[in-house]
Amino acid sequence: MSKYEYTIGKELDLKQEQAKTLAAPVLPSNFILKSMYAFFDLIYGRKRTLQKFIVLEILARYPYWVWEMAGYRMLSMCYSTTSCPAVQRTKEILKFIDLGRTSQDNEQWHLFLLADICYRRGYRFGWFHYYLVPKILVLLYRILTKLIYMMNASWSFAMNAAFESHAEHQYMLMSRENPDWDKELVDSTYFEYYPRQRSLGDLVRRIALDERDHMNHSLEEVEKCK
Repeated sequence: MSKYEYTIGKELDLKQEQAKTLAAPVLPSNFILKSMYAFFDLIYGRKRTLQKFIVLEILARYPYWVWEMAGYRMLSMCYSTTSCPAVQRTKEILKFIDLGRTSQDNEQWHLFLLADICYRRGYRFGWFHYYLVPKILVLLYRILTKLIYMMNASWSFAMNAAFESHAEHQYMLMSRENPDWDKELVDSTYFEYYPRQRSLGDLVRRIALDERDHMNHSLEEVEKCK
C-alpha cells in the first residue's frame, strides 16, 4: 500500500486542500528547472496567468511520454529472448506504461481546458509567445528529458516530482490571487473527459491537486530505484 495520499476520484474540500498546499514546502528544483522558470518569467512575465500556464502544460506531458516509451522498450526486451518472460515483471512494466499514458492524458486535459477557457474569454494568442517559443521549448525539453532518463531514471523521476510540486503551488497561488474566479461559473467541451467543476477557481484548484498526484507518483518511482 502506498504511503502517499492521492486525490484523484475523491470528493474533497478544494479550499482546504489549497491551504494545505500553500502551507507545505515546495520540493527543491535543480538548475535546469530553475532556469526554465526564470525563462518563463522573462518571456511571459512574472504574473501567474491562464495563458502562461497553457505553455507549461504543453511541456508537462513530455517526461511521461519518455517513461511510456521506455516501458515499451522494456517490454520488447523481455519478449525478444528465448526464455519465457516473468509474469510479475511484465505486470510491473505494464503498470509503468499505464502511469506514463494516464499522466500524459491528464496533463493533456489540463491543456485543452485552459485553452478552451481562454478562447471563450476572448484572449488573443500571439504568434511569437504561443507558437514559436513553445515549439522551441518542446524540442529542447523532449531531448533533455529523454537524455536525463537514459542517464539515470531516478534523476528523471526526481526532476519531474520537483516540477509538479512547483506546478501545484503555482496553480494554488494563482487561484488565491484571483478570488473572483470563485464566482465565475465555468464550462468547457472537455468536461466530457475531466471532472466537471462549478467555478473557475475550483477548476484551477483541482488541476493543482492533479499535479500533487503526479508529484507523488514520481516520488514513488524514485523510491523504487533505490
